[in-house]
Amino acid sequence: MQFRGMKRGVVIGLLGSAFLFSGCTTTPSSQTSEAWDSSFNSLWSAYGDCKSTSDLAKATADLDQLRSADYREQGKDGFILPLPSRIAHLVSTPTSRVAVDVGAMTSACALHTGELAFNQGYLDVARDLFVSIIKLHEGQNSYYAVKAKTLLAKLEQGLTLSFNAR
Repeated sequence: MQFRGMKRGVVIGLLGSAFLFSGCTTTPSSQTSEAWDSSFNSLWSAYGDCKSTSDLAKATADLDQLRSADYREQGKDGFILPLPSRIAHLVSTPTSRVAVDVGAMTSACALHTGELAFNQGYLDVARDLFVSIIKLHEGQNSYYAVKAKTLLAKLEQGLTLSFNAR
């Protein structure tokens, strides 16, 4: 008889645990989803505007918007679920589920903005943007770092040629 009572206790415990953890995995509220959609749409719009504009001021404003979003994204500590200390070490932080890489969007916009600045004669602005991309991707052989290094070398070569021509 005692075995049957123990079996019932285990079943109730398992059902209770399943009920507890099912609440943790439900989809986010529509309010959270709508806020994310709005934020995502504004970032995507800023990225598209930046890549398609030939106006340096507009590209710079879009770049600032993307940079601020990228800094907010980097500052997140991730998912925190209050758990008893006995089991907290068994739960890992879930990976980010962001649909886009805000850092890559920011780097692409910075490259375009730097090219605009270079072509319009704002060489200091262009240099600062290219150097910021190189620093951001330091130690990586990413497309953005390689392209920024190439454009920075082109910029510096142009400066050397103009000084030698005088």
